[in-house]
Amino acid sequence: MASSRGHYWPGGVRRLAALILSITLGALLALSIGSAQTIKATGERKVISRVAVTYPKLAQQMRLRGTVKVRATVAPTGKVAKTELIGGSPVFVPYALNAVSLLKWEPGPKETTEIVEIDFVPGVRQ
Repeated sequence: MASSRGHYWPGGVRRLAALILSITLGALLALSIGSAQTIKATGERKVISRVAVTYPKLAQQMRLRGTVKVRATVAPTGKVAKTELIGGSPVFVPYALNAVSLLKWEPGPKETTEIVEIDFVPGVRQ
């Protein structure tokens, strides 16, 4: 039977189309409400390899935001030799220390100390 517009969509096809549309919109919404962590490094050297910072699930559920400041001792090769917490939101500290330990700086003639600040912000993508 044709509708008043001259189109005929059987009930099963209409439900399938609605399901596909719902799944697509849900996936797009999930991507848009992720979280972003901004890494800002200051010091003598430039960061050449960044990492994805894990945003804690509990913090995301509670929509918490915070900043962690870390002092990184960087070897001449550019790898992090040591991390030291300067301060920040306790919920995010282990995640920030892990991320900083995985950063890679440009090689240099000597060991340097770099300051890294990581902002944890819910609901935004990088």
